Amino acid sequence: MPYIALAAMVLSMPAMADPPDFDRPGAGFATSVLPAGGVALEQGVPDWSREPDDSGALQGKYTADSLFRVGLGGPVELQLGGSAWNHLYGDGEHRTGHGDSSVAMKVAPSTNGDFSYAVLGQVTFDNGTHDIGNGARQYTLGTTLGWKLQGDRQFTVFANLDRLQGSNTWTLAPVYTVPLTDNLQGYVETDLIHDGQDGNEGLAGGGLALKLGERAQADTFVLHRVGPRGAQWEAGLGISVYFGRL
Repeated sequence: MPYIALAAMVLSMPAMADPPDFDRPGAGFATSVLPAGGVALEQGVPDWSREPDDSGALQGKYTADSLFRVGLGGPVELQLGGSAWNHLYGDGEHRTGHGDSSVAMKVAPSTNGDFSYAVLGQVTFDNGTHDIGNGARQYTLGTTLGWKLQGDRQFTVFANLDRLQGSNTWTLAPVYTVPLTDNLQGYVETDLIHDGQDGNEGLAGGGLALKLGERAQADTFVLHRVGPRGAQWEAGLGISVYFGRL
Protein backbone atom coordinates (compact mmCIF):
# COMPACT_ATOMS: atom_id res chain seq x y z
CA MET A 1 0.00 0.00 0.00
CA PRO A 2 1.53 3.39 -0.98
CA TYR A 3 0.16 5.14 2.11
CA ILE A 4 1.82 2.59 4.43
CA ALA A 5 5.11 3.01 2.58
CA LEU A 6 4.80 6.79 2.88
CA ALA A 7 4.19 6.58 6.62
CA ALA A 8 7.17 4.26 7.06
CA MET A 9 9.40 6.69 5.19
CA VAL A 10 8.26 9.58 7.39
CA LEU A 11 8.85 7.63 10.60
CA SER A 12 12.50 7.21 9.59
CA MET A 13 13.02 11.00 9.21
CA PRO A 14 14.83 12.95 11.94
CA ALA A 15 12.62 14.20 14.77
CA MET A 16 11.76 17.89 15.08
CA ALA A 17 11.52 19.95 18.23
CA ASP A 18 8.24 21.60 17.20
CA PRO A 19 6.20 19.64 14.63
CA PRO A 20 3.43 21.59 12.86
CA ASP A 21 -0.30 21.24 13.45
CA PHE A 22 -2.34 19.54 10.74
CA ASP A 23 -5.72 20.74 9.47
CA ARG A 24 -7.16 17.18 9.46
CA PRO A 25 -9.39 15.95 11.04
CA GLY A 26 -12.38 17.82 12.43
CA ALA A 27 -14.27 20.94 11.46
CA GLY A 28 -12.16 23.94 10.54
CA PHE A 29 -8.39 24.13 10.38
CA ALA A 30 -5.40 24.60 12.68
CA THR A 31 -4.82 28.06 14.13
CA SER A 32 -1.18 27.94 12.98
CA VAL A 33 0.63 27.93 9.64
CA LEU A 34 3.65 26.03 8.35
CA PRO A 35 7.06 27.72 8.64
CA ALA A 36 8.48 29.47 5.56
CA GLY A 37 9.25 26.83 2.92
CA GLY A 38 7.54 24.08 4.93
CA VAL A 39 5.53 21.57 2.88
CA ALA A 40 2.79 19.20 4.05
CA LEU A 41 0.30 16.83 2.38
CA GLU A 42 -3.00 15.85 4.00
CA GLN A 43 -4.75 12.96 2.26
CA GLY A 44 -8.10 11.22 2.65
CA VAL A 45 -7.76 7.46 2.09
CA PRO A 46 -10.68 7.92 1.45
CA ASP A 47 -13.45 9.97 3.06
CA TRP A 48 -17.08 8.85 2.63
CA SER A 49 -20.51 10.46 2.83
CA ARG A 50 -24.10 9.34 2.41
CA GLU A 51 -26.83 11.88 1.68
CA PRO A 52 -30.00 12.36 -0.40
CA ASP A 53 -29.73 13.59 -3.98
CA ASP A 54 -32.05 16.15 -5.58
CA SER A 55 -34.80 13.53 -5.90
CA GLY A 56 -34.49 12.44 -2.27
CA ALA A 57 -32.85 9.08 -3.02
CA LEU A 58 -29.81 8.26 -0.87
CA GLN A 59 -26.45 8.20 -2.58
CA GLY A 60 -22.95 7.51 -1.32
CA LYS A 61 -19.66 9.09 -2.28
CA TYR A 62 -16.05 8.08 -1.73
CA THR A 63 -13.54 10.94 -2.05
CA ALA A 64 -9.73 10.89 -1.97
CA ASP A 65 -9.36 14.53 -0.91
CA SER A 66 -5.84 15.99 -1.11
CA LEU A 67 -4.60 19.18 0.57
CA PHE A 68 -1.13 20.47 -0.28
CA ARG A 69 0.16 23.14 2.14
CA VAL A 70 3.16 25.46 1.72
CA GLY A 71 4.40 27.98 4.28
CA LEU A 72 5.07 31.37 2.69
CA GLY A 73 6.71 33.02 5.67
CA GLY A 74 5.35 35.03 8.55
CA PRO A 75 1.72 34.24 9.34
CA VAL A 76 0.79 33.19 5.76
CA GLU A 77 0.29 29.79 4.15
CA LEU A 78 -0.74 28.71 0.63
CA GLN A 79 -3.08 25.74 0.22
CA LEU A 80 -3.91 23.80 -2.95
CA GLY A 81 -6.73 21.26 -2.80
CA GLY A 82 -8.47 18.72 -4.98
CA SER A 83 -9.62 15.12 -5.29
CA ALA A 84 -8.17 13.08 -8.13
CA TRP A 85 -10.54 10.17 -7.45
CA ASN A 86 -14.22 10.14 -6.50
CA HIS A 87 -16.78 7.35 -6.71
CA LEU A 88 -20.48 8.23 -6.60
CA TYR A 89 -23.08 5.48 -6.26
CA GLY A 90 -26.79 5.15 -5.62
CA ASP A 91 -30.14 4.51 -7.32
CA GLY A 92 -28.51 1.79 -9.42
CA GLU A 93 -25.83 4.09 -10.86
CA HIS A 94 -22.05 4.26 -10.40
CA ARG A 95 -19.88 7.18 -11.52
CA THR A 96 -16.17 7.81 -11.09
CA GLY A 97 -14.25 11.02 -11.76
CA HIS A 98 -12.25 13.87 -10.29
CA GLY A 99 -13.50 16.68 -8.12
CA ASP A 100 -13.08 20.44 -8.27
CA SER A 101 -9.73 22.02 -7.40
CA SER A 102 -9.15 24.93 -5.02
CA VAL A 103 -6.58 27.50 -3.98
CA ALA A 104 -6.57 29.17 -0.57
CA MET A 105 -4.57 31.50 1.64
CA LYS A 106 -4.48 31.04 5.40
CA VAL A 107 -3.35 33.75 7.81
CA ALA A 108 -2.62 32.98 11.48
CA PRO A 109 -1.54 36.16 13.31
CA SER A 110 0.61 35.82 16.41
CA THR A 111 -1.31 35.89 19.69
CA ASN A 112 -0.42 35.85 23.36
CA GLY A 113 -1.64 33.46 26.02
CA ASP A 114 -3.95 30.51 25.42
CA PHE A 115 -6.02 32.05 22.61
CA SER A 116 -5.18 31.74 18.91
CA TYR A 117 -7.01 32.15 15.62
CA ALA A 118 -6.62 31.81 11.87
CA VAL A 119 -8.53 33.07 8.82
CA LEU A 120 -8.75 31.30 5.46
CA GLY A 121 -10.03 32.53 2.10
CA GLN A 122 -10.55 30.00 -0.69
CA VAL A 123 -11.72 29.80 -4.29
CA THR A 124 -12.94 26.42 -5.60
CA PHE A 125 -12.96 26.16 -9.38
CA ASP A 126 -15.63 24.43 -11.45
CA ASN A 127 -13.34 21.89 -13.12
CA GLY A 128 -14.59 18.60 -11.66
CA THR A 129 -16.38 15.77 -13.42
CA HIS A 130 -20.11 16.36 -14.04
CA ASP A 131 -22.25 15.45 -11.00
CA ILE A 132 -19.14 15.19 -8.81
CA GLY A 133 -18.00 18.83 -8.68
CA ASN A 134 -20.02 21.82 -7.47
CA GLY A 135 -21.12 22.81 -10.96
CA ALA A 136 -20.02 26.43 -10.41
CA ARG A 137 -17.20 28.43 -8.83
CA GLN A 138 -17.41 28.64 -5.04
CA TYR A 139 -15.98 31.30 -2.71
CA THR A 140 -15.23 30.53 0.93
CA LEU A 141 -14.24 32.61 3.93
CA GLY A 142 -13.71 30.93 7.30
CA THR A 143 -12.08 31.34 10.67
CA THR A 144 -11.08 29.06 13.53
CA LEU A 145 -10.86 30.40 17.09
CA GLY A 146 -8.94 28.26 19.58
CA TRP A 147 -8.52 28.18 23.36
CA LYS A 148 -6.01 25.97 25.18
CA LEU A 149 -7.45 24.46 28.36
CA GLN A 150 -5.94 22.65 31.31
CA GLY A 151 -4.52 19.18 30.75
CA ASP A 152 -3.63 19.85 27.08
CA ARG A 153 -7.31 19.97 26.18
CA GLN A 154 -8.52 22.41 23.53
CA PHE A 155 -11.78 24.08 22.56
CA THR A 156 -12.21 25.58 19.09
CA VAL A 157 -15.03 27.25 17.20
CA PHE A 158 -15.10 27.14 13.40
CA ALA A 159 -17.24 29.69 11.51
CA ASN A 160 -17.49 29.58 7.73
CA LEU A 161 -19.34 31.13 4.78
CA ASP A 162 -19.60 29.46 1.35
CA ARG A 163 -20.95 31.42 -1.62
CA LEU A 164 -22.16 29.20 -4.49
CA GLN A 165 -24.50 30.08 -7.37
CA GLY A 166 -25.85 33.15 -5.59
CA SER A 167 -26.61 31.26 -2.37
CA ASN A 168 -24.88 31.44 1.00
CA THR A 169 -24.18 28.50 3.31
CA TRP A 170 -23.19 29.29 6.89
CA THR A 171 -21.46 26.82 9.21
CA LEU A 172 -20.77 27.08 12.94
CA ALA A 173 -18.92 24.14 14.53
CA PRO A 174 -17.64 23.90 18.12
CA VAL A 175 -14.97 21.20 18.67
CA TYR A 176 -13.65 19.84 21.98
CA THR A 177 -10.34 17.93 21.90
CA VAL A 178 -8.78 15.83 24.67
CA PRO A 179 -5.50 13.85 24.82
CA LEU A 180 -6.05 10.11 25.35
CA THR A 181 -2.39 9.06 25.40
CA ASP A 182 0.91 10.75 24.58
CA ASN A 183 0.34 10.08 20.85
CA LEU A 184 -3.45 9.79 20.56
CA GLN A 185 -6.11 12.47 20.89
CA GLY A 186 -9.86 12.35 20.50
CA TYR A 187 -12.44 15.02 19.78
CA VAL A 188 -16.18 15.60 19.55
CA GLU A 189 -17.87 18.18 17.35
CA THR A 190 -21.23 19.53 16.30
CA ASP A 191 -21.73 21.12 12.87
CA LEU A 192 -24.61 23.60 12.65
CA ILE A 193 -25.30 24.51 9.02
CA HIS A 194 -27.72 26.89 7.35
CA ASP A 195 -27.93 26.28 3.60
CA GLY A 196 -29.48 29.13 1.63
CA GLN A 197 -31.24 26.63 -0.66
CA ASP A 198 -31.89 23.56 1.50
CA GLY A 199 -32.45 25.06 4.95
CA ASN A 200 -30.97 24.00 8.29
CA GLU A 201 -28.71 20.98 8.70
CA GLY A 202 -26.89 19.43 11.63
CA LEU A 203 -24.16 16.82 12.18
CA ALA A 204 -22.58 15.49 15.36
CA GLY A 205 -19.78 13.03 16.03
CA GLY A 206 -16.07 12.89 16.59
CA GLY A 207 -12.80 11.27 15.71
CA LEU A 208 -9.27 10.26 16.61
CA ALA A 209 -5.83 11.50 15.53
CA LEU A 210 -2.76 9.30 16.06
CA LYS A 211 0.68 10.88 15.98
CA LEU A 212 3.20 8.87 13.91
CA GLY A 213 6.64 10.07 14.95
CA GLU A 214 7.18 13.82 14.64
CA ARG A 215 6.19 14.26 11.01
CA ALA A 216 2.99 12.32 10.36
CA GLN A 217 -0.50 11.69 11.67
CA ALA A 218 -3.24 9.15 10.94
CA ASP A 219 -6.87 10.03 11.60
CA THR A 220 -10.40 8.70 11.52
CA PHE A 221 -13.79 10.36 12.10
CA VAL A 222 -17.54 9.67 11.99
CA LEU A 223 -20.42 12.19 11.90
CA HIS A 224 -24.16 11.49 11.89
CA ARG A 225 -27.06 13.73 10.95
CA VAL A 226 -28.92 15.30 13.87
CA GLY A 227 -30.81 17.95 11.89
CA PRO A 228 -33.74 17.61 9.48
CA ARG A 229 -31.64 17.72 6.30
CA GLY A 230 -28.16 17.22 4.93
CA ALA A 231 -25.75 14.32 4.91
CA GLN A 232 -26.97 11.24 6.77
CA TRP A 233 -23.42 10.04 7.49
CA GLU A 234 -19.90 11.35 6.98
CA ALA A 235 -16.81 9.30 7.83
CA GLY A 236 -13.24 8.86 6.75
CA LEU A 237 -9.66 7.83 7.18
CA GLY A 238 -6.68 10.06 6.48
CA ILE A 239 -2.96 10.48 6.74
CA SER A 240 -1.05 13.77 7.01
CA VAL A 241 2.69 14.16 6.41
CA TYR A 242 5.04 17.08 6.99
CA PHE A 243 8.02 16.90 4.64
CA GLY A 244 10.05 19.71 6.20
CA ARG A 245 11.33 22.84 4.46
CA LEU A 246 12.11 23.01 0.77
